[in-house]
Amino acid sequence: MSDKIGIFVCECGPNIAGRVDIDKIVKEISELKDFNDKELVVKKHKLLCSVGGKKFLEEEIKSNNLTHMVCAACSPRDHDTTFINVCKKTQMNPYLYTMVNIREHCAWVIPDKEEATKKAIQYIHGGINRVFYQEELFEKQLESNPDVLVIGGGIAGIESALNLASEERTVYLIEKAPEPGGKTMQGSNLNFIRQKTAKLLNNPNVKIFTNTKLENIIGFQGNFEIVIKNIISNELTEFMAGAVIIATGYDLLDCKGSEYFNFTDKDDVFSGLEIEALMSAQKKIVKKNGKAPSSVGMAHCAGREKVGYCSKICCNYLLKISGYLKTMYPDIPIRHYVKELCLPNKENQSYYNEMKSGGVEFQYVKSLNLNGETVNYTDIYGNAGESAHDMIVYAQAMIPASGSNELAKLLNTDLDEFGFYKEAHLKIDPISTSNDGIFAVGAAHGPADVTDSVIQAKAAVAKISVQLIPGQKIIPEVKVSEILEAYCTGCQTCLQICKYGAIYFDDERAVSVVNEAVCRGCGNCVGSCPSGSIRSKHFTNPQLFQEVKEAVR
Repeated sequence: MSDKIGIFVCECGPNIAGRVDIDKIVKEISELKDFNDKELVVKKHKLLCSVGGKKFLEEEIKSNNLTHMVCAACSPRDHDTTFINVCKKTQMNPYLYTMVNIREHCAWVIPDKEEATKKAIQYIHGGINRVFYQEELFEKQLESNPDVLVIGGGIAGIESALNLASEERTVYLIEKAPEPGGKTMQGSNLNFIRQKTAKLLNNPNVKIFTNTKLENIIGFQGNFEIVIKNIISNELTEFMAGAVIIATGYDLLDCKGSEYFNFTDKDDVFSGLEIEALMSAQKKIVKKNGKAPSSVGMAHCAGREKVGYCSKICCNYLLKISGYLKTMYPDIPIRHYVKELCLPNKENQSYYNEMKSGGVEFQYVKSLNLNGETVNYTDIYGNAGESAHDMIVYAQAMIPASGSNELAKLLNTDLDEFGFYKEAHLKIDPISTSNDGIFAVGAAHGPADVTDSVIQAKAAVAKISVQLIPGQKIIPEVKVSEILEAYCTGCQTCLQICKYGAIYFDDERAVSVVNEAVCRGCGNCVGSCPSGSIRSKHFTNPQLFQEVKEAVR
């Protein structure tokens, strides 16, 4: 069958059509002289990614019996998968299609309409050149295990386990402490966490391992081989799982005796968590001698300068404690020492206003030093001040949980510059990590309160539920790296570069080999190979050359 290619130009509403001449593009592409031996079908559409647009593409491929396709539209990051899925509904191999970005690369960055149109035509011409050098690729199906490992028994881990566990899916929850619950168990809202924990303990599809840590893990999404270890008995347990949720929570920065926070255990200085524990145990806030405070200072941002970020929840935390105090002791003076007030949720402002109208004072400062119950500060105008209280409550910075570095190495995931687990994409995929099938939720991902932790846990559950459907196979990445063995020198540089562990060395043949089930097609090995023996499928030199030579003319 002769090659027949469809070139479809998306107007993207006014995003593209308002900035380039769509009709001119269709006309000039239709009249190209260097594809006389090919049959071109060139058409435009208002919005290819819409339901109508996808139906239009599907009908065009079928009715014209297309063998290749080029979509000139927006970024492949937005809709490459969309158009691949359209191709899968037809007779055309989905990997004989390519997408050309004429929105971000032409329409949005070139103010002159004529120049933008000219560049768009060049890009589409390059895309046509490239697609004829593409080879058919075929997806492979792999068996997958629907079970999930949850690391951490705090609220995020409990919520993840409860929402995932079913008769068709076992959840293995490991917690390094003697019991699940996390730091929420030290708070004042114990009924909530106790109810959740009771549901967890009574769920037959959740296997809980306390005093336990992850010992080893190998494999890939759908097929992780996992070994866990009891830190008391050293007993090992092995099982398979298809995904991992990191819900290791957070630690709190120890501010005691630091440069700015100078106090001892004898002073009536309490962290927010200690106040929560006091409320839980005694239902009231008192000093260490059991007496009621007569004046309370609230120190915000303890340790923020050291960690380099806002912990997000601390201001609301101290406002809540102010509410406790005002309920118990309506007449005592309460003063907050604030550098930068963080009220991230829409309802927070009204609560702040309520506290102010109720007599709670807010002193905005540039710097603050704590000496026992005495606060020395410099206000925002540069004036020095000093206030004596008989109780201080401070909000510590939230920091990554201890052991995060070691766990990240085991899981082959990235940490951000602060030591929290780094998201795959801040906006598009905020709960995934750099390793497919491994997710980070709650405070493992960054400072988070209970509500944030629950939301993120449910987001991870949703992703796992659609990626690991019990009884269904998974389809790994198709555009993977391949090694041309005739040129491989056996230097093993690629083994050191591959962060997914997808390459191994065959001693008998003295060459490196790619495990296509594990490879994610990132291309790092391609750039690192001294002999040039590695290439990425669909990103071979001839394919890229054909696309680039026209686009840069």
